[in-house]
Amino acid sequence: MSRFVDPLVVGRVIGEVVDMFVPSVAMAVAYGARDLSNGCHVKPSLAADQPLVRIS
Repeated sequence: MSRFVDPLVVGRVIGEVVDMFVPSVAMAVAYGARDLSNGCHVKPSLAADQPLVRIS
């Protein structure tokens, strides 16, 4: 039995808000040295600069 650890599945966004899907690309977002994940709160002072977005 597989266990989902994706925060969107655990938070029931996927399954209740959108249908289950398999991502075709990976995306990572960082402000400076801080990597963001789903549910992260970003202070306005941190968001003043553009984030680094990596898509692979």
